[in-house]
Amino acid sequence: MRFIHYFIIAAILFSLSACSKEENEQIQGYESKKEEEKGISRWKEAPVKVKETIINNIDWKVSPVFRSGGYRMRGVPNKVGFIDAPFIANKIDKYMWHFWGESIPKGELTIVAVKEGSKDIAPALMQDGISVWTTNVPGGPNNGADAHLPSNMRLSEPGKWALLVYLGDAFLDYVVIEVK
Repeated sequence: MRFIHYFIIAAILFSLSACSKEENEQIQGYESKKEEEKGISRWKEAPVKVKETIINNIDWKVSPVFRSGGYRMRGVPNKVGFIDAPFIANKIDKYMWHFWGESIPKGELTIVAVKEGSKDIAPALMQDGISVWTTNVPGGPNNGADAHLPSNMRLSEPGKWALLVYLGDAFLDYVVIEVK
């Protein structure tokens, strides 16, 4: 009698946990399609026109550190950068953006993040714990730069990321960082 009970329980467990190879492939295909659609929708929801040629031409070397106003900045010297601080995956932290030049474009700051090896884009800025594409307009001079703006940012996973920097609709440049 016990043998029959064990046999029935084993048969039920096997039938509940069994899933055909075709079903697994269908599920995986559906999930990857959802991810592809998510990437496409992010391209559509970004408030700036992100050119694919910019992403294709990213030099994935981590951007240099340079000094300005007594601070170590990471970015493109005499153009755009932020006070250098480590990025930890999924951790929101404060970063002070700085801009140099006689004709800094007008408009709100937009940061578009791209992970190395991916064509998907994501917002890097955070406001009140929510991912956003865009934040405020830069203020006046600070730390040797012609304009500055504090921000909060978070990136979802470790690896190299390029932060594409826009003011208004104008693409300024990108900063490559390593997220731990």
